[in-house]
Amino acid sequence: MVLDFSEIKTLVRSTIVDVWDHAFLVYSGDLTVRQFLDSMPDHRTVVLNVVPTAENLAAEAFRLLAPGIAGLCDKTLTLENVRIFETPNCWADATRAAYTTI
Repeated sequence: MVLDFSEIKTLVRSTIVDVWDHAFLVYSGDLTVRQFLDSMPDHRTVVLNVVPTAENLAAEAFRLLAPGIAGLCDKTLTLENVRIFETPNCWADATRAAYTTI
């Protein structure tokens, strides 16, 4: 066994799920929407530097998770792929090969 799956689950939960789940993901450049959301009390908003499409969210999740994966259990691990599902049959992938060329 290389790594206990619960360690990956904990990392993904704290880095992505707890931050993005049940929040409105908005592009930092969309000032009108940001102003509107800021006027709503108790509204969870996450401001991103990318337009929140499935493709961009997969790439952003990859960027956020890669350092944490590398540091798990003092092992040299590398994140290779992140998949974001829009529906059960529609998803976007971010891969290490694509990420390192950005």
